Parts: sequence; structure tokens; C-alpha cells
Amino acid sequence: MGSMIRITGVLVTMFLSGSSLIGCSTPELHKGKDPKSVSIKTLQLSPNGTEKTSTASTATYVEDEIVETQHFYTGPPHFSSSGSGKIAYLTFDDGPSESTSKILHILKRFGVTATFFVVGADTSEGRALYKQIVAEGHALGNHTYSHDYNRIYKSPEAFMKDVRRLDQLLEETVGYRPDILRFPGGSNNHLSWKPGGRGIMSKVASVAKKEGYQYFDWNVSSTDAAAPVQDREMIIDSVLSASRGKKSIIVLMHDNTYKTTTLEALPIVIKKLQAAGFHFEKLKKSSFTFQFLEP
Repeated sequence: MGSMIRITGVLVTMFLSGSSLIGCSTPELHKGKDPKSVSIKTLQLSPNGTEKTSTASTATYVEDEIVETQHFYTGPPHFSSSGSGKIAYLTFDDGPSESTSKILHILKRFGVTATFFVVGADTSEGRALYKQIVAEGHALGNHTYSHDYNRIYKSPEAFMKDVRRLDQLLEETVGYRPDILRFPGGSNNHLSWKPGGRGIMSKVASVAKKEGYQYFDWNVSSTDAAAPVQDREMIIDSVLSASRGKKSIIVLMHDNTYKTTTLEALPIVIKKLQAAGFHFEKLKKSSFTFQFLEP
């Protein structure tokens, strides 16, 4: 699946403080069976030549770092935008959950598509929901398997290992690995500083881009992560007020069993955005993107 690459050295980049919009900052609430970690083999390299003297010498060495393969998308074909005008990308983080089917029902009722940035749920219910999301025409994005800040933000290698763990589960379930992702907490989150240092997000974002992923933050927050259960009217007002004056919006919402007001607000948000002239699309790698931090 593509040519082998080796990530070496330290990626020296400047940490850029981004927007203060609220993203998912707590571990996911769903619980599922924890499958065994995917083992990643190291690569042994032999010499590619001999000395010119008569006493040629040979040597081999073992690469200590994890050697990964470049990521290439193999999923359903992406179709071009439906035309000019105002575009809204509804995005739902942290699923699948007991709310996923309800969100899908609302989206189907209004005939709109969305993007689900999912986490690992290796259960029969979780796999069924991954399949339902894809079957109903929506996009899957990688939100890491564990959503565990202390684990994924220790290093770029730790982050990519968690991403690939979810990639493998999704490929086994729906037949492909997404080429889009969202960082838990967003690309400028400060909770990553404790496990990985102040510059960790620049390093992680750079490696993710080099590995073939496009990452998406958001330029419209529903604020449904600002409280365990946000006020419904606050969700609606936050989306509408942040959407004014924009032609392309990426709306952050959450797929969480306990966020019932997100479900209540969703139909109203869709109707009001449609009334404001927006049509809805799902994200793909080439879509409009909004990034708090650019590596």
C-alpha cells in the first residue's frame, strides 16, 4: 500500500496558539470491548553495496524506529461539489454511541449528508453503526481509536499508532481507511502539552499530513461540549451566530449518548441553515478546511 517511509529526526516547528472554540476535551463516554493492539514489525535492512577493496565487508542493522507505510485512501469515490454557494459541513465527534442512529434518522429526514469523526468501538453494535453511517451516504473520519490524550499525545509515533489501530478496525468493517481525521480537542488543544510538551501538536500535525491525512478543525462550534448537557437554544444560537458572514462552515457537534439537546437542536439547526442559503455536504480530503494550527 504505497512506498515505505521512515520518519527520523525531530520536527522543529513553532507552536501556534489557535482559536478558543470549544472541542471535545474529555474522554469518550461509550465503552466497548478493547481488542488486542495491532503489532507493528520493525524492518531489517541489509547493505546495498560492498567495499571496492578485495576484502569486502558486509554488515546489517536493525531499525529501532517503527517503519510505517504511506497512507492511501481506498474508499468510495469522492464526487465534486454540487456547485457554488454556501456550504455547510456538519461534523459529529466521538461516536458511535446510542445517539448515532437518531442522528442518522434526522439527517435522512432532511436529506442531508454529514461527517462522523469516530473513535474505536470494536463491538457488534459499534461495527453495525460504522456500516450504517457509510451505507446512508455519510463520511467517516478518524478521531483516534482511544481518544486518550495522555496516550495519543505522548509523541507523533504514539498518535499514529492509535490512528492506525482505528484504521484497521474500519477497514475490516467498512472496507477502507479514511483519509481525513480530526484531532481530539482540535489541533491547538493545550491538554496535549502535559504528555507531549508544548510543541507536540505541531509535530503530530506535520506527521499526519506527511502520512497522507487531511485534518479538519472547525469554524463554527455548537458549544455542545461546553457543558455535559448544553442548553438547546444555546446550541442553536451558537451555530447560527457563528455562521453569519461565512460561505463555508464546518460545524462541530458531538455524537454522544448523553447529549440529548444536540439531537433536539439538530433539526432546527438544519432548517435555519437551509433558510440562510446553505446546502450540506460531507467532508473529503479536498474539501474546504479550517485549521487552527498549520504545521
